Amino acid sequence: MTIKRAIPTEIHDENGDFKRIEFHDDNGEHIIDAIWDERDEQTPENRAEFRKWAYHMLNQKDYLL
Repeated sequence: MTIKRAIPTEIHDENGDFKRIEFHDDNGEHIIDAIWDERDEQTPENRAEFRKWAYHMLNQKDYLL
């Protein structure tokens, strides 16, 4: 099993609301986007849980953050 590195970039709209986290490898190649569910309230707790979920998803696919 090869562990690859994933670099997260958080994307927010003009109001500062979370839109997605983009993940790229060391070469700048796109891996995947974790998209915020617009039905979820933009609270600090929800944002923390979203990050936790997104990072866990990448770890499950053998990526190291």
